Amino acid sequence: MTKMKKILAIGLAGVLAVGFAACSNGGSEPANDNKEETATAKTGFAVTASLGHISHDESEETIEISTVAAAVLVDADGKVITCQIDEAQTQPNLKENDGFVAEDALRTKKQKLEDYGMKSASPIQKEWYEQVDAFEKWAVGKTADQVTAGIGEDGYPTDADLKAGCTIWAGNFAKVVSEAITNAADKGAAATDTLKLVMQTEKYYESKAGELVQYDTNIAAVTTDAAGKITSCIVDATQGKCYVKDGKFVDKDGKAYPEMEIKSKKQLQGDYAMKSVSPIQKEWFEQAEAYEAWAVGKTADEIKAGMGEDGKVADLASSCTITAYGFTSTVAEAATK
Repeated sequence: MTKMKKILAIGLAGVLAVGFAACSNGGSEPANDNKEETATAKTGFAVTASLGHISHDESEETIEISTVAAAVLVDADGKVITCQIDEAQTQPNLKENDGFVAEDALRTKKQKLEDYGMKSASPIQKEWYEQVDAFEKWAVGKTADQVTAGIGEDGYPTDADLKAGCTIWAGNFAKVVSEAITNAADKGAAATDTLKLVMQTEKYYESKAGELVQYDTNIAAVTTDAAGKITSCIVDATQGKCYVKDGKFVDKDGKAYPEMEIKSKKQLQGDYAMKSVSPIQKEWFEQAEAYEAWAVGKTADEIKAGMGEDGKVADLASSCTITAYGFTSTVAEAATK
């Protein structure tokens, strides 16, 4: 073999060696890839609701519909990454406007900010939203059991760190946050995503004779990525049905004043009884789950564009035929908040 042929042979062998090495590493990435993957997170949600007396008014002409909700992102160890809490407190008063609640008063406690008017009566001079913010921050890094352990049997904070920023009754906060942690599931969110909780209350119905006034609270817990696309979505709703007889609030049977817990539409499951009248034979919770799955990967604008003038989502003709006004309004707001 001539000297030139030897040089060519050696060169060809080197090229082949490099090619084999590239193939063994997937063709384009080096063997020692130091890229870090973003950790996944579980999304959790819980709600508790009730109907009964206003704390400072025991008359039968007033009533309070309270809905407390929490959304969390949880890591692989069941510890809170981030937490959101809010409460819708609707107070129809038959002595004023026949039980009509003005739109401004339908804001959640967080939305009311200083208008809620707690600061002057607070021993730590903090508004409701500030104390809830302190609770949310305190919950980070804790498990469900640790959150529950920070609240006494009377529902007030006992943990010293928590008491420094939150002295209000927090029994329902601990309840919904611990339940949300326990309920958390892998729905596609990442640990770095933004978590948002939105609650919107509206007067849904009033009978012509005025014997029933109903206020509904629609809720959405949503996570979005840096591009504003939804990575996980949970929707639910509560219905506050207030029956009236002889100018007073009564229970459904028209007898005693109502003091009761209210189950959300999802909590009712089959007891909501929509399946028999549904054209696709699906319950409310099943249709809500179809909407949640459809929302993932979309932006707020895409969510709004997906609903037609009739309130239906054309893409979900076979899985969600209920009107989606409540879903769309809350989810779109959560994706842009």
